[in-house]
Amino acid sequence: AGEFYTPREVVRVMVEILDPDEGTEIYDPCAGTGGMLIVSHYHLLSKKREPKKLFLHGQEINAETWAIARMNVILHGLEAEIRQGDTLADPKFLEGNSLRKFDFVLANPMWNQDGYRDVMDNDRLGRFGYGIAPSSSADWGWIQHMLASLKPTGRMGVVLDQGALFRGGAEGKIRQKVVEQDLVECVVALPEKIFYNTGAPGCLVFINRNKTAERRGKVLFVVAAK
Repeated sequence: AGEFYTPREVVRVMVEILDPDEGTEIYDPCAGTGGMLIVSHYHLLSKKREPKKLFLHGQEINAETWAIARMNVILHGLEAEIRQGDTLADPKFLEGNSLRKFDFVLANPMWNQDGYRDVMDNDRLGRFGYGIAPSSSADWGWIQHMLASLKPTGRMGVVLDQGALFRGGAEGKIRQKVVEQDLVECVVALPEKIFYNTGAPGCLVFINRNKTAERRGKVLFVVAAK
């Protein structure tokens, strides 16, 4: 189904950049086997902080993968709320008629996922205010769902195909609006051949709803190809 394991090194880079701390909530809308949530737990442990004060949440569409995530969490002795279902079509983390908000979002959605145009056109939660992503790729639909799931001071990191950085059309218009809103803090271009079932180079996009004064109006680009 186009799913693949996110290399632990990539996850660790994302978690260390976001640097979650005690008392915060982390959400992975395409949780897979739960790796990003588990690495976040161990990040706090490595800093001699109390990881039980980090609140972990996730949703996974594939029932078998969801079951593995639940087992993974138990085997690591953690507590996490991981729900099963299609996040874009049927998000499970709601407060009333709105999305629940989190301090951090970490995710590696399926790249260039198709078939979600109708879901975005008929969304009842107001997630896609920057525009409707094309039917051929839901990348910027995923980003908008994650943005809508962030608190006003929230930050997020997402793994994407590098094409999400430069494709035109509807994606280009959404991307332009997100950049003009000064939400993108950092973009990391990853090396080729580090993912297990694709040679394509991915990228990391970090979004911050509350940039510090010295970061406002700027985007940091890191070319990590070497």
